Amino acid sequence: MNEHRLIAEELQRQLGHWVGAAQCFLDAEEFASRHAWESLEQSIGVSVRTQLARTVEQLLENGRTTAAAVRASRMDPAALADAQSAVQQFRRRYVQVETTLDFFGQAVNTRTSAHLRTALQFLDSVAYSSIEQVLRPLGLPVPPVLTYLGEGLGASILRVGIRLWAPGAVNPVAAVKIVRHNLYRPTSLFHETGHQVAHLAGWNPVLADALGATLADDPALRAMWQPWSSEIAADVYAFVLTGFASVAALHDVVGDERTLFRWPLGDPHPIGWLRTLLGCAMCRHAYGPGPWDRLERAVLTTYPPSRAEATTAPLLLRSHRRMDAIAAACLDTKVPGFRDRPVTALVDPQQVSPASLAALERTAGASLWTSPHWRGTEGIRLIALAGLREAENPERAGEWISRARTWMTGQRSVAA
Repeated sequence: MNEHRLIAEELQRQLGHWVGAAQCFLDAEEFASRHAWESLEQSIGVSVRTQLARTVEQLLENGRTTAAAVRASRMDPAALADAQSAVQQFRRRYVQVETTLDFFGQAVNTRTSAHLRTALQFLDSVAYSSIEQVLRPLGLPVPPVLTYLGEGLGASILRVGIRLWAPGAVNPVAAVKIVRHNLYRPTSLFHETGHQVAHLAGWNPVLADALGATLADDPALRAMWQPWSSEIAADVYAFVLTGFASVAALHDVVGDERTLFRWPLGDPHPIGWLRTLLGCAMCRHAYGPGPWDRLERAVLTTYPPSRAEATTAPLLLRSHRRMDAIAAACLDTKVPGFRDRPVTALVDPQQVSPASLAALERTAGASLWTSPHWRGTEGIRLIALAGLREAENPERAGEWISRARTWMTGQRSVAA
């Protein structure tokens, strides 16, 4: 056998392996269980399955084209180099498609038990509602949302419409990771849906300009705060939807003494110390005095700015003195994408004030935590209420988490 035929046959063998492995992608249960796929609402499941099926078919079509090139190279030595390149390209594309399918398969497969399926279905619903109530009145498309359980301390989002790992594949859903410690206090979910809303409505650059105008007399502060606008917008969105619950939950994530003052180069997240104080200032701006004042005092007492690096401490002090003005800019700035209204005109934070949430408790009574009606109509405010009560009553935090777990998963009620 001549040398080029030997190489061509080896290419054919290699390609046969990768194409054979790719054919397994046609079965969605290679990546997640049937029950997990069935737990998705049709609007989510169809979008995901359609995109994944299209991606796999494109990969297999590429495999057929590559196979034809390899066969031709057996008879034409001049075609051998192109065939070798095509096989390597198919191998790389296979890995990209596998990465895409693994991501969605692992996300869907976190619905490993009946109660987790119920909880994540509920989070799919409230996440969609949190986006819909702003985007639909603006005439903007409302993307389906897929929530999944992930590792770590903080949530994240893979926004709808961004390019996926596989060539030509576009994310069909807003995929939001919820971490385990916040599964039953999921205010971070609305930080992530805030990213989706801010992107589609063009909020981030407007907020950056507002922060710049507020801090125009202090160039160093302006230069520090403006690059944080995208994460601040998401924090604002979580706040208007869930009030103080979002601020307390955020501090639990960023309040590590080793990281609270950290300011990595290029990090879009504000310094944790400032994020917490901004949340308290937004509560004060919207509601007046309240339990957020206690949180602010605790942060200032436990973590005085003098503990920060010498170059950062003066910026923290000056920011703290301007915090009420920064909060006002965040909540009151009119956004063209919101039809020249502030975010509070679209999502009223008064709906999750302590007084409004207490009124909801009185109106609903004991059925608030057991009735499917309240779960379906007031899901976001229930998250806000449970988070508020946990923050106000730290000695009973475990009971409130248990209560949230029972109504989110549909299990037997546990009195708090």
